[in-house]
Amino acid sequence: MTHPRLLLLCLVAGACLLFRSALPLAQSLSSEGDFDPVAVVDGSEISRADCAKLEADNTAIWVDVGGRTACIRYYAAGLNPAPVSNKVAAIWMNGDVLGPSGRNADRRQSGFGPQHMIELEQQLSGRFEVPSIYLGRPGTYGSSGKHYTTRGRPIEAQLINAALDGIKRRYSIQAYALGGHSGGGTLVAEMLARRDDLQCAVISSGASAYRAYLEARGLLQPGGALSRFDPYDSLDRVPASQTRRVFVIGDPRETNVPFSAQQLYFQGLIQRGHAAWLIPLERARDSRHHDLVDFGETANLMCASGASTDRIIATLVNLPEPAPRRSN
Repeated sequence: MTHPRLLLLCLVAGACLLFRSALPLAQSLSSEGDFDPVAVVDGSEISRADCAKLEADNTAIWVDVGGRTACIRYYAAGLNPAPVSNKVAAIWMNGDVLGPSGRNADRRQSGFGPQHMIELEQQLSGRFEVPSIYLGRPGTYGSSGKHYTTRGRPIEAQLINAALDGIKRRYSIQAYALGGHSGGGTLVAEMLARRDDLQCAVISSGASAYRAYLEARGLLQPGGALSRFDPYDSLDRVPASQTRRVFVIGDPRETNVPFSAQQLYFQGLIQRGHAAWLIPLERARDSRHHDLVDFGETANLMCASGASTDRIIATLVNLPEPAPRRSN
């Protein structure tokens, strides 16, 4: 919707399109160095004052959930600045970046930093012609917190939900296309039950039926206590929508998050009348057949841009082999 001030200029000067094209975008800016893999393992804190400086660069949002505060980092491109609204913005959330001993931290969080992430979002926004945002989960990609003790816990879902609310208010975003890989995909599934502003939801290799995933891997005894949130248990709270599309993307050969657990969540969506598509995609190149990041991100941005479901699926099937990437 055109802002009233823009409409007045259009009527007076007849140059609305020219004026809108000259508007500066709410682009993330950064002069920071690389991410610190040690901080990912040990955890990090960011003060309110330091977070405010990052907020001024459009790379952070301060959130407070019942007294639990965090500075959540994001890297954005293509957003209209206030007061001009953004009809839809595509947001991607990363998977886990370390295990109990900190493995993967060096590979996933060293040798690049915020500027690299901003450039990635600029490329994606330009390619798909929609605002594109990379949202760092707590303790990762510059966000404060301790990733290993927060990931998958209820507090992580609460912090992410609050960050989405804050970003939505800051840029007058009307709807989200929300996607995520692995643990980020698990969060997407949980957000489906918490939000009514999702135009698209894309889950790539995500443990969206978390108990089923753990039991299939022999990591939890049937009926055992679960300390993580399980989006499968939240399916009855997913709001009805006539326009939202949900894509569950997985490699049937996967050995990390069994495809059967991903399929179970998809079936739960269908049984409750939601518009969802399961895309079995034997395209993951890693030994666990888990890494479908580029495919999930592509689906999310295409959905945000309004591409048809058939076109999205065909694009994923025929997508050229992605180049190696640092972020997940």
